[in-house]
Amino acid sequence: MALDGTWAITYQGPTGDKQADLVLSTDGETLTGTFDGTPIDDGEVHGADFSYTAKLTSPAKIKVKTTGTVDGDTMSGKVKAAFMTFSFSGKRK
Repeated sequence: MALDGTWAITYQGPTGDKQADLVLSTDGETLTGTFDGTPIDDGEVHGADFSYTAKLTSPAKIKVKTTGTVDGDTMSGKVKAAFMTFSFSGKRK
């Protein structure tokens, strides 16, 4: 599937740009993997669109909801955390 593999992600947080590794695997419409070592939950794939949640512990404990689109070896989307939404982009490693 187009999402399978390791991605280098850049996202804009309140303290500036951050880097993370996103490792994804698909099985039909189910998406599993890790975001910077943290397991993702509720992962779904619908064509080029995907979504998942993750319970991050750093820099603070927070649950985030990510939605995005993959296009070849690039991806982009939004991360919603509490009352804030951030953009992200990524490239396949």
